[in-house]
Amino acid sequence: MFKTNSVFLLIILLMLTLATSSQAQWKSHEIGDLWLSMFPVGSRPNYAPIADLMTYPGGDFWGQTRKNCDNTGVWIGVKDWTDKFKQFKTFYVSEGGFLNYDAQDILKNISNRKWVRQRLPLVDVNENREQRILDNRASSTYKADLLSDEMITTVWATDVGVEVTRTSWAFANPQHGSYIIQEFIFKNTGNVDAKTTTIELPNQNLQGVYFGFWRDFIPCGDYGHEQMGGEHDDWCHYYGNQPGDTLRGFWYVYDGDNFRKTFDDTGDPSEINGEFLSPQYVSYGVLHADTDASNELDDLSQPTTVNFWPRQQVHSHTKGDQDQTLYYDLSSGVQSQGSDVLGVTSPWDAQVQRPETLIAFGPYDIPFGQNVRIVLFDAVGSISRKQAVDLGRQWKNGSLQFQGKTGDEAKNALLATGKDSLHQIVYRAEWTWRNGIAAVPDGPESPNLRLNAGPGKVELEWYYGNYGTHSTTPPSPDFDTGVQDFSGYRVYRAEEAYTNNYTKIWECGGNTGVPVSNTYTDRNVKRGIGYYYFVTAFDDGSQNASSIARGQPVESSLFSNRNYQFAAVPFEGAHSNMDSIYVVPNPFHVQGLEYGGTVVEDWNIESDIGARIEDRISFVGLPAKALIHIFTSSGDLVAKLEHPNPYNLRSVAESSDEMWFQITDSWQTLKSGVYFYTVEGWNLQGEPLGFAKGKFVVIR
Repeated sequence: MFKTNSVFLLIILLMLTLATSSQAQWKSHEIGDLWLSMFPVGSRPNYAPIADLMTYPGGDFWGQTRKNCDNTGVWIGVKDWTDKFKQFKTFYVSEGGFLNYDAQDILKNISNRKWVRQRLPLVDVNENREQRILDNRASSTYKADLLSDEMITTVWATDVGVEVTRTSWAFANPQHGSYIIQEFIFKNTGNVDAKTTTIELPNQNLQGVYFGFWRDFIPCGDYGHEQMGGEHDDWCHYYGNQPGDTLRGFWYVYDGDNFRKTFDDTGDPSEINGEFLSPQYVSYGVLHADTDASNELDDLSQPTTVNFWPRQQVHSHTKGDQDQTLYYDLSSGVQSQGSDVLGVTSPWDAQVQRPETLIAFGPYDIPFGQNVRIVLFDAVGSISRKQAVDLGRQWKNGSLQFQGKTGDEAKNALLATGKDSLHQIVYRAEWTWRNGIAAVPDGPESPNLRLNAGPGKVELEWYYGNYGTHSTTPPSPDFDTGVQDFSGYRVYRAEEAYTNNYTKIWECGGNTGVPVSNTYTDRNVKRGIGYYYFVTAFDDGSQNASSIARGQPVESSLFSNRNYQFAAVPFEGAHSNMDSIYVVPNPFHVQGLEYGGTVVEDWNIESDIGARIEDRISFVGLPAKALIHIFTSSGDLVAKLEHPNPYNLRSVAESSDEMWFQITDSWQTLKSGVYFYTVEGWNLQGEPLGFAKGKFVVIR
């Protein structure tokens, strides 16, 4: 365990260091259900292991799992243009991704900054302070009058002399947390590099300009698709360019049935426990497009082109395709409705496999110094994670019923409600843009959170300001009206893994009948189990008159004050003798669901322990200090454990328990067999208490 955890902690520190250095390069929204990293230009780098790629639902601060977008791209096409080398080009496309990633030879970042209306809350677990990898205090700037909860502004130069300013807004309000709005301002500055003081293309007038936005969507591509064999069996659909469509226009991509499977795998149900791993409907769409460079009115005839290509057929300079070909892709005027209306029977068909979607606007003529504005949104609709787990299990055991259907028909009808959810989310995004970013109702600020695990309990305390001189209620009134509308608090909890589903376990204030308090003691806990919490503040709804749901209370962010690095682990106090030391469970038998979550999650190691939850055994009845030796039946030393263990973040000082995750000192997982152990113990003052011995059985 010493070797495992020490090495793993070094890996954590290295990744934190790498992430800190990357913060100057990209910023991330992690305040609502949809998490998204904003890269220095319109496409991601070739290597970006720590990033939110339309992560949904959010919550994995360590691995950013459940990614739904592999990459994006922004193309700028021009006609009759002369570059900085005085070479005339009848057609030219500045290919800003996605097949050439962040196109470092033609795109140059100028700035990338994040602003927040509230500093990220402090979270402490037994005096250990949590630190986020992507979203932390060092990565953002406080701005009290910000119109949204978060805003990221990125500026970059392109080789056609168009400076791009992208501003994104994200919201903590749970009703508005599943979309992110992105405004693009394309200004003809003549600058082609990061030095804005020099102009390489002075006084140029751009003609026949098209702006194309690409998305490489793979619903839950790192989770469902990968665990189901890396299949690309997705459909795409465009809604909004047909009579009767009620929304402006948007692409969405969703998982289909892979005919190579022996069962209907729509939604990528786990073959182990049935969880629907890819229930997401992943989307982006249009909110606004300027009429021209001198007219900011929304041009409802845009976008000019809506199209998709199977991955293998996407054109790119990297494939040797000519500029005229890429320009035609932008300007063709095609108004596709997607792959699912072509009569193709399988998403594996070469005509449609792995669809890459494009929305293009133009043509624009942009005189020197003028600009064009285009506004998009990214969104995800889906059934809830809890539904995916619970109803997936029902589908697996044959008991699922939905809308009068059973079996696969019930499963697919249930998954299709994610599309209905998406339509509601898109409507909210359109509502927000029409009414203004500030129109989204704001909940109270999220409090700081302190967790202290003790014997048979976890104590929670939340506060505002500096601890010791803190306030127990939100210090600021409603952001929009200036009226104090704070009403109460809610406490949520997950067991064993911070990526598991959270359940509301307590609330106070409002209509609860419980007086407002800033403390709660959770006694409904089990010894040795790791617990994860967050606390929200909610208002009384009286100041939310302009919202879609008028008068309804609004909560603060569901993500701002979660613990994830350190679990809160209740324990029993250290024993004063060596008479009752034993191992649980004994025998140990691998059961993937035994310790929380799903088997799918069990494939991932937990960040604070460097091992899998379901491999845990515990030595219980220990004194304050102990040294444990574990041997095979032939007498070979397997592992040496200290109690408390400085290399195990879940080891609790002065407790009677020590967890071990069956990782040997040679960094191998324990195999089936009978194992023997000896324990040497001391009390808190270091006085020896003697020895104990025993055995346990592992069955794999």
